[in-house]
Parts: sequence; C-alpha cells; structure tokens
Amino acid sequence: MLAWRIAAIVVLSISISACSSQPAETGGSHSATSTAYASSGAARPVARDSESQRQYPQALALGGSPVSIQPTHLASAGGDKTYRGSGKLNRLPDSIASSLRLRGLPEQNMGAYVRPVNGGQPLLVAYADTPRNPASTMKLVTTYSALGVLGPDYRWPTEIYTTGSVAGDTLQGDVAIKGYGNPDFREGDFRQLLQTLRARGIRNIAGNFIIDKTYFNVPFQAAIDANTDAAYNAQPEAVLYNERGSCYEMRNKAGQIQRICPIAPRNASDLSANLFGDFWKIWVGEMGGRLNGGMQIRPTPQGAQLVHTHHSAPLRNIIVEINKDSNNVMARQLLLTMGAKQHGAPGTTQKGAAAVGQFLESRGLRFSSLKIENGSGLSRVERISAREMGEMLVDIYNSPFRSDLMNSMGVLGVDGTVKNRLKNLAGRGKFKTGTLRDVRALAGYLTTANGQPYVVAILHNDSSIRASAKATHDDLVEWVYYGTNNRVASAAW
Repeated sequence: MLAWRIAAIVVLSISISACSSQPAETGGSHSATSTAYASSGAARPVARDSESQRQYPQALALGGSPVSIQPTHLASAGGDKTYRGSGKLNRLPDSIASSLRLRGLPEQNMGAYVRPVNGGQPLLVAYADTPRNPASTMKLVTTYSALGVLGPDYRWPTEIYTTGSVAGDTLQGDVAIKGYGNPDFREGDFRQLLQTLRARGIRNIAGNFIIDKTYFNVPFQAAIDANTDAAYNAQPEAVLYNERGSCYEMRNKAGQIQRICPIAPRNASDLSANLFGDFWKIWVGEMGGRLNGGMQIRPTPQGAQLVHTHHSAPLRNIIVEINKDSNNVMARQLLLTMGAKQHGAPGTTQKGAAAVGQFLESRGLRFSSLKIENGSGLSRVERISAREMGEMLVDIYNSPFRSDLMNSMGVLGVDGTVKNRLKNLAGRGKFKTGTLRDVRALAGYLTTANGQPYVVAILHNDSSIRASAKATHDDLVEWVYYGTNNRVASAAW
C-alpha cells in the first residue's frame, strides 16, 4: 500500500517538508449527472437517509461535546421578485455586436444583463433569458447561499478522538480524526490537533490512526478535461487536507533525499495516504511518537473520547480565496457543507443544491434556469441565465451580506482573476470571471463614470469562442462605464 510506503520512509527521515498547490479556473469536456433546481414552487425537501439518522459518537468530557449542527430556518419569501421586464436597450449595442461578428461569433450566443443596483429598469437586456453554462461565475451562487445558510462567522470543526485508556505514555487504543468539510485544513491545523494529544502525555499509540470521512458522501467526479493531476480537478472530502496538494522530501539512512507525492495528486483514493504521510511526519518525525497500528478509513468508534476540536477561519475569510482565486474544491466543500447542515449528514451535492434553492427562495428569487452539479462551475451541465445572475447580484447588493460577498470578489485591474483586465478602469468594479472550453463569463459590479453602481452579467457560450472574446466583454463593460459620455451608449441612457 502507498500509505505503508510513506510510513516506512518517514520513520527513517531526518528532515521532511511539505508543499501545497492551488486550484485554478480552467475547462475541458465533461459529462455527468446534474441536480436541477427549478424555483417554480417551494424547494422540495430532501429525505434524510439512514446514514444521516445514525447517532455519531458521544464523547466523554475531555474536550467538550461532539459537534451538533442544526439547520438554518429559511422561510420562503412567498413570491418571485425577479424582474422579468424589458430593458432600456433590448439588444446588444451595435459596437458589441460588430465586435462579435468580426470574431465569427453569433451575437445570440452571448447573454448580457445590466441593471442599477437600486433595482431600477435594466440598462441592457440582451439574450438574457437563455440558460447558459456560467463556468466559475457559479461560485457567486454558492458563496452567497453559504453566507445565508451557514452564516459569515461559520467555522468548520475538525475533531480528534481517542479510544481506550492511557497507561504511562501509551494509549491503549486508537486515534481518530473526524472532519466536517473544512475547505482549508492545513498542516498547521493538523499539527495543532496532534499537539493536544501529545499534551496529554501520550507518546505511543498502540492502535490505529482512523480517518472519519462520513460527514460527506460524494461520488468521484471525473476530471473535466482528463487532467486528473491538475489542482483545479481536486475532489472534495469531509477531511480535505492541503487541498490534496502535498509532496514530501525525506532523507533515508544513506543520507539520500527521496521525494514522494502520495497524491497522484487529485484522484479519489489518495487523500488518506496524504494525511497519513503527514501524521508520520509530525507525530513520529517531529514529536518523537510511535504508532503500532496502521491507517483505517471508517467512522469514529462509539464511545470514543473527544480530545479537542479545531475550528477553521470564518466563512467570510474562506470565500475570499474561492472567488478571487476561483478555487474549485473549496466551492464544492461549501455546497456539501450546506447540504449536510440543512438536510442532515452525510452531505451530498443533491442536498447542497436543495439548500441553495431554499436560500434563494427565502430571498424571493425563483430561478427556473438554475442547475447545480457541484457548485464550483467546473461542470458541463450547470446552468443559469444572465438575467438570473444579474438579479441575484442586485439582491446581494441589497442584502445583509453585501460587504462580505463583494469583499471576496476580484477588484477590476487590481487583483484576483481580473487583475490584468481593464487597467484603465482599475478599482471601479468587482467581478468574478468564468472560463471553460467554449465558455467565457463575467459577473459583478461596476461603478460608472457618473458614480452610479450597476450589476453586469455576461454569459457567453460558443463552440468557437476564444480568449479574444474577453476583449468584447471588456468593451461592453466600458460601454456601461462611460454611459452618456459614450456616443454608442447614449441611445440607451
């Protein structure tokens, strides 16, 4: 087993180092089963399965009580406040349509929606009601819903348990790590958990190292472009460690440095070996401990004693990396966490999609086009219309979550995935981009030359789309920005 290979090397090691890599926005081909949320009525309840009904271990009074997560009450707003009417201009501006034609791109494949944040009549509604693949702009749907379902201050717990008794410096039992989907569980966090164990005088573990991943139940999703090793294709997990990105350098008895990446690096089975590798690095290599048993993937044993609970950074901090850097696996962790919170463990994508639907309906947003597969936009089946995206952005601006959500978005011409776009308008907008093969998208907020804020949503799906299409999207942003100072835009103003 790969895990035992890691263990054998690490026991002999003098120096070990780890590194991690970041998911990025990308695209490719993909075929998968989707979960559709059509808000033509109340969100359908999701039945709790036998796994979600099972009692999780009750701990002795060592480090507090095991995590108890209760659903958030989300009452339906009772109606649909989505604006369905026309705009001041109901076709693409001539300059934008001409730019598309010059690139051989039919204008009807680009949906655009521009509306004042105060909810006034839209400036532009063009092909805005066609459901389209949003690519990574779907992360705005997921992160906004997470703010409403989980709350901006939500912190993911990760627990460490022991079984059996302690005799001297030996634990006559197992050590278990139980995860609840922390998107940002890192080496320092893991070390903190192991330090609490060491602080109890334990040096030797007679039993096994158990990894409890039962809080999520998510099937493996094939890489969207067959590049299984790519960071952006990282798979979600209840105990997601270093975003599945660690490698180790180890010095053997002969003094030779050996490098091993226990992850290949993003596939379905290697995460546990990765975490086990770092267990040996920290517990054996740094703390001088021992483990007599091996690694086991199973639920935390009944009656296990809770030693300590580590809590992540708050959600409002986590979504900054999700939206500015377009982190796919973190977004997927959010969807699964919402599903588990609202509909019981284990979290699934179906439960997560239902939770998103409930939240949107609680805001009076009934989106018939919305389809959710994993919540990250790394999908060929996720859908939303430009109007729905724009209407959600208007709602965000007028919600209690405006500041947190907008702070998580890339600042035009300054940072995130829009760092190198529209430098002439630097600081005037906050946007999320979306990029897949055949897909380009841009959604966010723009403060125009006259100081008025607008939402801008552009969803462009075309089999002939190229990177140069972004120039046309930038032209549309400039058209909105200059307003009456722009002769092309003046007719709509």
